[in-house]
Amino acid sequence: MFISDKVSSMTKLQPNTVIRAALDLLNEVGVDGLTTRKLAERLGVQQPALYWHFRNKRALLDALAEAMLAENHTHSVPRADDDWRSFLIGNARSFRQALLAYRDGARIHAGTRPGAPQMETADAQLRFLCEAGFRPGTPSMR
Repeated sequence: MFISDKVSSMTKLQPNTVIRAALDLLNEVGVDGLTTRKLAERLGVQQPALYWHFRNKRALLDALAEAMLAENHTHSVPRADDDWRSFLIGNARSFRQALLAYRDGARIHAGTRPGAPQMETADAQLRFLCEAGFRPGTPSMR
């Protein structure tokens, strides 16, 4: 491979392409088998090309967790007709489905740090619950 070929393949490599390939590989080999070496081979690039988009494997796993939720967590924010009970039930079911959508999804998500989209979602959830009457330090609602 010539230098120009390497540069060309690196410029074509986009974060979403890496994430999609990593999710596919995750389904095949699980989190323990997901390595940057295998991912680079799948994408037809050298390992350092991955680090152009993700500074380390932890950052890649954070992006995978975020992608899993973005793709599959369909009830992450309250709907117009939700009361607090229906929201919490729908949210829990949707979150579970998102984690089950990929092999080892729960393991991936459990070890990640929330990104900006997840923090915004959490803010919306907390705002909704406070508007429903929940307050920090008060007994649970029945």
